[in-house]
Amino acid sequence: MTLIPPAHIMSVHQIRRATLRVMVILGWMLVVHASVRAQEVAEADSLLASVQTLYENGAFVSAELEARRLLDQEGLSDSAHILAEQYIAFSLIAQGKNPAAVEYFVSILRVDSTYSLDPLLTSPKIMTVYEQGKRRFTRERAVASPPVLVPVEPPPSGPSFRLLLFPGWDQVHQGRTTKGTLLLSAGALSLGSFVTFDVLRRSAREDYLSAASPEEATARYDDYDRYYKAEYYSAAAFVAVYLYSAFDAFFDLPPRLDAARTPDGSGVQISLAVPF
Repeated sequence: MTLIPPAHIMSVHQIRRATLRVMVILGWMLVVHASVRAQEVAEADSLLASVQTLYENGAFVSAELEARRLLDQEGLSDSAHILAEQYIAFSLIAQGKNPAAVEYFVSILRVDSTYSLDPLLTSPKIMTVYEQGKRRFTRERAVASPPVLVPVEPPPSGPSFRLLLFPGWDQVHQGRTTKGTLLLSAGALSLGSFVTFDVLRRSAREDYLSAASPEEATARYDDYDRYYKAEYYSAAAFVAVYLYSAFDAFFDLPPRLDAARTPDGSGVQISLAVPF
């Protein structure tokens, strides 16, 4: 039994023919578009050459009018648009219409912010007007694009595990650098003194116990006693600095040694304050 396909279903050959026709039509449209575009570009280049010739020959009014006519064309490229506005600005300056020329320089910079004129090849009169337009464009861009404010992370506050390790470390971490540095120095000095006097005391004790006579023992005992007291005072000083640093990390005890700006901003001041 042979199945006959419905009449409304296109065969493979018909589909290929339809596809080929569409491709031919699209190709023809692209060719036409490219031809029209090439013609527009050629016309724009011709008008630009005409504007340049008129300007160089001193026909400033005619150069301005031709450049304005060029701007009215559709599909004008950015480069051609900039050149047309440039010759309008040049022609206006030659006619003594500097404020109007400033407007065109600003318009050019809006299209291309990197646009510039060579000061060696451009007359000072034109450069003066161009600089006015550039300054105005810079102000407009500054207003349109306000500065981006980068959030500054505040220094960490509040006590941390550092207060248990060594006096002053937590204050430095909190941002109170001056007080933290002083406490670190005091802690290091007192702890170092404690270790030093402990070594000297042990050595003096051995000398005292090994004395051969009562007079020598008495002399060596005095050295031992001095080192013993110095060791005790050093340990007490370290404990005092340690406890002060620990309480200060919680309560910000006076004195507040970190520098602060004076009200007039001319210097620094040291403030003493008791927090409640």
